[in-house]
Amino acid sequence: MIHVKHTARSAASALLLLVLAGCGSGGEEAGGALSVDRVVEVADGADADGTDACPLPYDADAAAKAAKLDGDLRPGAAGAEADEPAATAEGGRTTDAQSPWAGKPGALITCSYHLGGEDLKVRTGAVSEGNAVYLQAPVIQAAGGMDFSTLKAYTVKGAGAKAGEAVQSGGGNVVTVRLDSGGKGDLALVLTAGDAGKTSLERGQVLALARAFASQAK
Repeated sequence: MIHVKHTARSAASALLLLVLAGCGSGGEEAGGALSVDRVVEVADGADADGTDACPLPYDADAAAKAAKLDGDLRPGAAGAEADEPAATAEGGRTTDAQSPWAGKPGALITCSYHLGGEDLKVRTGAVSEGNAVYLQAPVIQAAGGMDFSTLKAYTVKGAGAKAGEAVQSGGGNVVTVRLDSGGKGDLALVLTAGDAGKTSLERGQVLALARAFASQAK
């Protein structure tokens, strides 16, 4: 489960992008360690209520150091949302047939962190067909505070990027990195800081964080 606010525009955008995803390819592929099968396997074995630690090989301390943050990234959400789990999973082979991750197979693992009162989320999406960036359009739109045309331009750019290339939003608080899927399916990491296009972090820090987490996807 993913905790985001869905609007009518979000739903319309997601529908269009899902169609695009079904028609498009996954882009360039090469050998990599984190695979679609592995992400799906993690989702299959995840607790429905979430977990208190990220189940993927991400080192938040190392990422924070790489981004030169003043403070440590802590698991889970800040403030009023502090009771949310540190990690949740959606999809997998046993997912609800109505889920966009069904029938691919595919899955989405969301790992939550906070720095003081600032919430950050690292979402790792995997699909065996299509492009994993398009299927994250709703959360990209909500976190980035994007209108439809901005969302479309951003996701098209992110979906078409080479593996390892970081694509940052105009507002600076969203960064998408397609991951190396090893030639099978498609993987994409989306890091969001703050919400609705606003974050207390510098653009360079958000970009460095995303690159650091993506480099750990092994």
